[in-house]
This record gives sequence, C-alpha cells and structure tokens, in this order.
Amino acid sequence: MENVSDLRVLIGNGISVIACIILAISGYVKDKNKTLTLQAVQFSLSALVCIVLRAVSGAVINLLSIPRNILAQKDKLTLPAKIVISALTAVFSVAFNTKGWIGLIPIVPTIIYTFLLDKLNEENFKKLVIFLMAFWTVHDFLIQSYVSTVFNVINMITSAIAIYRIRRDRQRAQTS
Repeated sequence: MENVSDLRVLIGNGISVIACIILAISGYVKDKNKTLTLQAVQFSLSALVCIVLRAVSGAVINLLSIPRNILAQKDKLTLPAKIVISALTAVFSVAFNTKGWIGLIPIVPTIIYTFLLDKLNEENFKKLVIFLMAFWTVHDFLIQSYVSTVFNVINMITSAIAIYRIRRDRQRAQTS
C-alpha cells in the first residue's frame, strides 16, 4: 500500500513540474492579462495534481479559478460573479475536503484574490500574488506537492522581480 502512495506522490509531483514552470513564467510576465491566461493553464494542471494527491478541495479551488480568471480578463468579473464564485469555492471546498484543516488553507486567499484581482494595478497585483502564494506554499507542502512548494517560492521571487521591472519602467518613463 505504501508503494501506491509513493507512486501517487511521484506522479503528482511530475505533473506539478509542468504546472509550476507555467506558474513561474506567469510570475515574471508584467502584463496582467497574460499572467491570468498562464494561470488558467496552470490551474488546470494544478487541479490534476491535487486530485492525484487526494487534496480534492485544492482541485475544486483550482478549477473554479479558471472561469474567475476568464471573467477578469474580459472585464466581466462583476460583484455578483465574485460572490457566486467565492460562495462556490467555499461550499465545494468544504464539501469535498479530504485533508482536514489542510484542505481549508487555500479558501481565504482564493476568495481575497477573487475580490481584488481586477481592482489592482500591475504592481499591487504582483504584491497580492506574493502574499497569497504564501498560503498555497504551506498547503502544497502539507499535501506533499513538493515541486509546487518550491515553485510557489520561485513565483514569489519572480513576482518580486516583476515589481522591480514595473517600477524601473515607470521611472524610465518619468525621466524620458
């Protein structure tokens, strides 16, 4: 039985490599729309990782994040849509939670992100990503998605680099 568990962790982390490369790229991209597109792809793969690692609430959150990002890209993430997506995130995450308190970790940051992602300029958006990725880092480590854990940290670093690049570009524009 332990070999099946080890194989599950290996497969989940293998899929996670691909998802995390996309996540890291999304952190480096300055354009918010491109970041959201890359995140949608990453969410799909991360949902699969969560299913393999039996963290179903994480899969639910990742899957519900896709329509949220699509709506945000199209400037159609209205307050009612945010409320519905957030309610679905909370209800389904609790209903399908297989990991106890660990499965609840991503709910709050996901809801915060849902309400703020379309309200922030690119620099503050990247700051938000850094803050909220900290929650996912803890979750991913605890469900044994070690590749995701490492890449979450890398995403926080690349987002910080993007903040630096945004500020540098702003300063260059002001001095030109």
